[in-house]
Amino acid sequence: MTGTLAERSLLGSLLLDPASHYLTVDRVSADDFSDQRLGAIFAGIEVMVARGEPVNEVTVAGKFAEWKIRGLSEVETSEWTGAVPYSYRAGEFADAVHDAAIRRGLADVSRRYLEASQDPAWHSPDAVSRAIEELEVLRQNAASRKFIAKRLAEVLEGSDEYDWLIPGLLERRDRLVMTGAEGAGKTTFVRQLAILSAAGLHPLKNEKIKPVRVLVIDAENTEGQWRRAVRWMTTNAARQGSADPAQEIRIMAGSRIDITRGSHMGEIHRLVDEHKPDMLLIGPLYKLVPKAINNDDDAAPLIVALDSLRDRGLALIMEAHAGHALGAGGERDLRPRGSSALLGWPEFGFGLRPLAEDPDMVSVVRWRGDRDQRDWPKHLRRGGPGEWSWVPSEPI
Repeated sequence: MTGTLAERSLLGSLLLDPASHYLTVDRVSADDFSDQRLGAIFAGIEVMVARGEPVNEVTVAGKFAEWKIRGLSEVETSEWTGAVPYSYRAGEFADAVHDAAIRRGLADVSRRYLEASQDPAWHSPDAVSRAIEELEVLRQNAASRKFIAKRLAEVLEGSDEYDWLIPGLLERRDRLVMTGAEGAGKTTFVRQLAILSAAGLHPLKNEKIKPVRVLVIDAENTEGQWRRAVRWMTTNAARQGSADPAQEIRIMAGSRIDITRGSHMGEIHRLVDEHKPDMLLIGPLYKLVPKAINNDDDAAPLIVALDSLRDRGLALIMEAHAGHALGAGGERDLRPRGSSALLGWPEFGFGLRPLAEDPDMVSVVRWRGDRDQRDWPKHLRRGGPGEWSWVPSEPI
């Protein structure tokens, strides 16, 4: 079989999910492959992704003649994909390929200069200088893949356009954590975000949007609870929108999980590979780990696991329970219960606080400052006949 296991696995990951290409950017190059043919295929896939061309076993194998690849076929590409369980490991495979290239470079320098040292014409100062120069190149190559500092001018040349999922509210890679008192309506609110956006409807405005692919991993509520809670909203959203959320949303409900376990996290990434969602509803946070999130050490593995999902280009929407302590004004503190590490982590952190003077209204309380300016409302009102569960409104 051609190439190393890491090289074949890297190509298999890209064939399974071309979007995982972003995990390999600046981590590996075609020159790092021990089999030059596999390096040429990697470079060709990069070009196809940049052009927006479909990337799969058939289309890539069809390019072999153009890329002057000899001795490989579609059978080989099928073997690559068959050996890769989860495409999200593309970055891990890329690092392995690059590290192997550095090791080969070190071995080559050592071998050549060891052989040269046996030559009677050996001139130590010149040879040592050349060896140091070659080792410096290897050192730069080893380091440059991991961390790259761009000039500000390069950063400013980038586009300021948002990659919206819900215009004005959420773009890809955003993280939203919702809290609230028990029964305040936070679960209904995040379900409205998911169901209406999946139907091609803006969840808070009377506008059509591009339908959003949604994956739900609910570690608290059962399928029966979902069924009873969302039937009316789903039916009406399908009638008013451009897609049927009952067909567009995938849901796993009712099972407590531990996303700090490799097996559980691998299964979640498998679901992402399989369904390719734009938005992931996952939580509540306290149900995603086996013990209470009392300190930063408890929160760290949870945050790392969730960020690995966010790195797939998803928007994350999560629920968390608010603490029971009272704030300075005597009202309940709506910050997430547990570690303070959760406070500065998401792009948006909101809590729903019922208004004493109007039981049908809630304030949307920001327990952390927004990272970016968005159109989130300051108040919500429970919807009346013919309205969605929550509608933006101002108190009378």
